Amino acid sequence: MELEAAKLIAGALVVLPAFGAALGLGMYFASYNNAIARNPETKKLLDEKFFLILAFIEALGIIPIGIGAAMLFG
Repeated sequence: MELEAAKLIAGALVVLPAFGAALGLGMYFASYNNAIARNPETKKLLDEKFFLILAFIEALGIIPIGIGAAMLFG
């Protein structure tokens, strides 16, 4: 029974990195919108890196959820 409880606790702790990634995405979008609103001419320069960084931040939230699912159901 203790092993099952440890698995459930570890699976629940995986939510913390996903929460951090959600906060990071919100801050990133807000900064991007602020930068475009202040200087619209930099949109092309910012768009070049926007989606790459977006994918990295999103991966920081998805990977721990996958690891937690593997711990719970594996």
